Amino acid sequence: MTKLSDVFQSKAQVRLMEYLLESAGSQRVFNQAALANFLGVSPSTVARIVEPFVKQKILLYERFDQGMKIFTLNEAEEKTKTLVDFYRKFKAL
Repeated sequence: MTKLSDVFQSKAQVRLMEYLLESAGSQRVFNQAALANFLGVSPSTVARIVEPFVKQKILLYERFDQGMKIFTLNEAEEKTKTLVDFYRKFKAL
């Protein structure tokens, strides 16, 4: 069983997930440097805070070209679908 505390361990993770959930349905791809810039943290911090999302298969991760790290929401994963649905309902309140 997955606990929320296993996935959301910091405010930066919540901000990141909210940012990613805003793009749900668009098949948008994010690189590590752009996410770091958005959050105002270092790329190594992004690597650390996305780890639980990748581990839970909420985010898909791929390394391209000369080591560029790419992330996207895994919208086929049931946990991601649940998060998207929750986020949309919560935002509508």
